[in-house]
Order: sequence, then structure tokens, then C-alpha cells
Amino acid sequence: MQKSANKATFLASLGAGLEYYDFVIYGLMASTLSTLFFAGETASHLSKTFGIFALGYIARPVGGVLFGVIGDTYGRKKTFLSVMLLMAASTFSIGLLPSCSQAGIFAPCALLILRLLQGLSFGAELPGAITVVNEHSDKKKWGVYTGFVISSVSLGATLASFILYILSQTLDRSAILAWGWRIPFLLGGVFSLANYFIRKHLNETPEFTKLQKTRKQTSLKDPILALMRHHKKSLVLGISMTGIMSSLVIFFLSFPTYINMHFGYDIKSGYLAVTWGMIWSSLTLPLCGWLSDRIGKAKIYLLTCLTFSVSCFALFSLLQIGTLTSLIIFTTIYQTIISFLSVSYFSLISSIFSTEVRYTGLSFCYNIVYCIVGCTPMFMVAVKNPNIGPLLLTCFALIGVASGFVYYKNTHSLENSRI
Repeated sequence: MQKSANKATFLASLGAGLEYYDFVIYGLMASTLSTLFFAGETASHLSKTFGIFALGYIARPVGGVLFGVIGDTYGRKKTFLSVMLLMAASTFSIGLLPSCSQAGIFAPCALLILRLLQGLSFGAELPGAITVVNEHSDKKKWGVYTGFVISSVSLGATLASFILYILSQTLDRSAILAWGWRIPFLLGGVFSLANYFIRKHLNETPEFTKLQKTRKQTSLKDPILALMRHHKKSLVLGISMTGIMSSLVIFFLSFPTYINMHFGYDIKSGYLAVTWGMIWSSLTLPLCGWLSDRIGKAKIYLLTCLTFSVSCFALFSLLQIGTLTSLIIFTTIYQTIISFLSVSYFSLISSIFSTEVRYTGLSFCYNIVYCIVGCTPMFMVAVKNPNIGPLLLTCFALIGVASGFVYYKNTHSLENSRI
């Protein structure tokens, strides 16, 4: 079983990392895209760019539920392959788009459509990866295997921010606007297409194979009906637990723009800090997963939310110092918090859904919250107050404390068996 789990973890992690690269490259290039597709760098143009960024998150619940239902009905492997092809095509196509000066209103409209397609694909990717890995592995090791999957996501974001950092160092602004901005998107499309062929070697999960042998013929509506009838409490709990995860991740995607607007850091420093933060996260995630398997996922989740809720404003005060050192310290602490939350959250949310609805349930909870929270970068740009960041994150952390307590109270017997 361990050999199967290791193979599934490697293949799922590779795909999740590359999909995340494709999805986050848009947020990291927001200031450049606002110039290209809205003819300027004013706050209104940046808000429009983040508006399209948010639409990608709005599409995620649709994609998550659509592909989740397909995955719960016809299998994880077929769904995984379809998701990867959709992301490859949409990301590569963004790299081929004309700017608004070349094509007028067609350019932002096409960007919007392709961003929606990215959202449909990414909505199913990470929930699917977590589902596949957990269904291939022993529940007592879900934490460490989840750690490796999320670590690959961090590496995907690292690759994105590193490529942008290299571009900003080697090309001047005019060259980036002329043609350099296309490189990250074209590379992302090629990466995803290559991974499609690698992922074809993934085996169907043992749990789903067993389920297929025992259940009667099903239709696409069955997972949705089962969720609505028998898993209402699990849906509410899953949604409430997702808030802190989504807010932390989405804020970090707009981090270069945020620190440039409010603290005077240049975009290069923002990309460098994000790159370092993702590298640190990828290194700490497996260790955090190992600790969660031994201490208990609910305990880790609850303590992390509680600690962050009382220290968030103090952490953000580091940015006021204005040095690169303080910026790196901030991202190191910030990503450590995300690491502990990631390994505990994904394991917990997997455990509250049974096999026949796991992919759909996890996808719905994960993406419906990201859909809502995806609007926060646009909101923060409009508010123009640096305190809006820590204020929103503190509120989500307090919701996490409440939901973590409910989970721990209701499933304490499961935690004793390290699930």
C-alpha cells in the first residue's frame, strides 16, 4: 500500500504544483496585466484586473462541483486528465492574447473568458489531488502525504514568482510589456501539457475501485443529491473551516501589489519575498504534516488559528520597518502558519466526507469559500488602508477557531486514533 501511496503522491503533487503555477501567475502579474489590458496603472485599472482575478475564483465552485461529480461517478483518474488539459489550453492561450491597444475591448474580454476556464480547472485540481492521495494511503499518514502535496503547490508558486523575478531582473519595463509578459503563461501551458502525459500513469484509487464493485449504477446527479440529503452538517463545517486557509493564500497572491501600495516596497522585492516564502513553505510542509499525524490534526488546526488571531497585527507591524530583512522575516512566519493550517485542514475536511461524495464535497467547500474570498484583493485596493489586510485575516482566523473547536468536540474520538 505504501508503494501505491508514494506513486500517487508523486503524480498528484506534480500536477497540483504545475496547476497552481498556472493559476497564480495572473495574480502575481496584476500590475503588468492592468497596463496591457486596461491601458494604464491607475487604481481603477488595477481594480479591474483584480476583478478578473476574482472571476477566476468565482468559476472555481462550478468547476470543482462539475469535475467533483464526474470524479465521484466515473473515477478520479479520468477527471484528473481532463482537468490538466483544460488548464494547459487556457494558460497557453493567455500568453497568445493581444493587448487592448492591439485589439480593443476584445483583449480584456478574452482574458476574462480564459481566466474563467482556468478557474474551472483549478477548482477541481487540489481537491482531486487530496482525494487521490488520501484514498491511496493509510489514514494515520494523511498528514505527511498531504504535506507533500501542498509542498508541491508551494513549489509551483515558487516557480511562478522566481520566473517573474528573473524577468524583472533581465528585462526592462518596456521589454516586459512588449513581449516578456507572455513567457510565464506560455511556459505554464507547456508544463501542464507535459504533465498530462505523466499523469496518465496514475492508477485509480483502491477506495473508488472498491466502491464501484459494490454500488449500483450511478448518474451524475447522485453525488449532489447525497450531499444535500446526508452531509449538510459536513458542508457547513467544511465551509467554515476553509475561510482562514483561503484568506491567507489569496492575500499572499496579491502580496507584491499590497506592499508596494501601502509600504513602499518595489515589485522586485515583493517577488523575491514571495519566492522565499514559498521555498520555506515547501520545506516545512512535510515536517508539519508529520507533526500533525502525531499530535492530531484538529489540535494543530485549532492552535494555529488561535495563535494567528491574537498575533496577526503584530506580525504585520514587521512590514512597517521597511527593510528587506523584515520582509523576509514576515514571509517566513506567514508561510509557517499556512504550512500548519494546510496539513491539518485538508486532512480534516477529507475525513468528514465518505468515499462516494468525497471529491464533490471537498471541492464544493474548498471552492465556494475561495470564490467569495477571491474578491478581497480588489476590495483591499479600493479601501487603500494597510490595516484592512490584518483585520480581515484576524476575522477569518476567529472563524477558524470556532469551527476547529466544533470539529474537535464532535470528533474527538477520531483524533485519538490519529485520523
